[in-house]
Amino acid sequence: MGYYDVAQICLNGHTITRSARSSPDFTKKFCPKCGEETITTCPRCNQPIQGEYHVEGVVAIGCKDPPPPKFCHNCGGPYPWTEQKIQSAKALADEFDDLTSSEREKLKQSLDDLYRDTPQTEVAAVRFKKIMAKVGKESYAAMKEIIIGVLSEAARKCIFGS
Repeated sequence: MGYYDVAQICLNGHTITRSARSSPDFTKKFCPKCGEETITTCPRCNQPIQGEYHVEGVVAIGCKDPPPPKFCHNCGGPYPWTEQKIQSAKALADEFDDLTSSEREKLKQSLDDLYRDTPQTEVAAVRFKKIMAKVGKESYAAMKEIIIGVLSEAARKCIFGS
């Protein structure tokens, strides 16, 4: 049976190492990509962030690192980088002059259902697509860039295709 090592991730979501416990020499207090502080535990419940899965006698070669987790495996809360993306997307929605204030509010409410895979995800994705069709290409591209990494799989497929 295997075990999870501890991941170290900066508050902006850049993975520093997925093996902080077994290879502490690879840890960094601050992110070399953005300068933000790094964490190894969930800020809500203080449980270690799950990193690489180790199985005795098995070595993985050439595997691509997965993206950092969006939610804590222990408390279910979003990690800081997930919250930041959603807050950034909501702030951007406030800048869309092409939308009415009602449409901006609906767009922001939809964002909360797009990063979790729930029964409301498909509804939120359809609403998101309808509203975003009213903004310009530049605004659409900026929103896509912010949210693409935190969308649930169902939302990503519904909005952007496979």
